[in-house]
Amino acid sequence: MVAAESIIKSISEQLKTQSLVQIPASEAEYMAVIAELPFKIEYHQSEIITMGLASIWHETIVANLIWILQNRLISNNDYLVMGSNSGVYAPKFEGGFYMPDVLVVKDTPQFKENSNALITNPYLIFEVLSPSTSSFDTSDKLEEYKDFESVKQIVYIFQDRPKIMSFSRTDSPNTWLNQDFKGLNESLQIEGFPLPMSDIYRKVQFPVR
Repeated sequence: MVAAESIIKSISEQLKTQSLVQIPASEAEYMAVIAELPFKIEYHQSEIITMGLASIWHETIVANLIWILQNRLISNNDYLVMGSNSGVYAPKFEGGFYMPDVLVVKDTPQFKENSNALITNPYLIFEVLSPSTSSFDTSDKLEEYKDFESVKQIVYIFQDRPKIMSFSRTDSPNTWLNQDFKGLNESLQIEGFPLPMSDIYRKVQFPVR
């Protein structure tokens, strides 16, 4: 417990001056820390990774997404839509614990052993990107997400401008369709229905460039 307290203190101190914190830790230390801090914390290749509290526009996009997906998928009991308090477990390498901003499971959720929160069969993954996490989210984490045999589509949503990147699994092994969307009048397809960017970014204010 002493180690966890030390890590929590270090995270709190570093977040005062850094937008992204990475701290070496064991899996046990990560599990102890995640229960104590009120924001998104992930674990990748023996490091705890966090950006601290999310911005209001990040959370607005997340809320919009959950509302849209619930309304589109609510008539089909095969889908379960969740926010980032439920994570996914990727056993590749030393194992990774990630907390997508929005997660959809199809059919029955499957969990990591001895857990009722860490899911091993994600179906749709949505991440809202911030400047501090975009490099990690779209590189190392993307490769981990693609390794889930259950994943059909991975969607990255920029919070500082109207831009979305979608990666959809094709019928060919190890082949993904990458599509970029850059206008509020555009829509991407999710499970056969359009997801308008104007709805995703509803009430979001972009920084002046």
